[in-house]
Amino acid sequence: MEYDQDIKILVKKRLLAMPPDISFSIGESGDFSRDELVREVEKETEVGKEIIEMQVDFIRRMPALLKKRT
Repeated sequence: MEYDQDIKILVKKRLLAMPPDISFSIGESGDFSRDELVREVEKETEVGKEIIEMQVDFIRRMPALLKKRT
């Protein structure tokens, strides 16, 4: 699946809002720095696509999560 440029920009901005020294473990794919994940999203690699899907899913669920808190 190819992603809309706006979605990729949003995901990259969300990643860049995190501390630069943070590390992510992506299952069997290994460990990635924040900047490595940004590059994966830009290239739309398998890891990049997983990150995009995870972020989009989180954003979609946000209203329900916020509703539960009130």
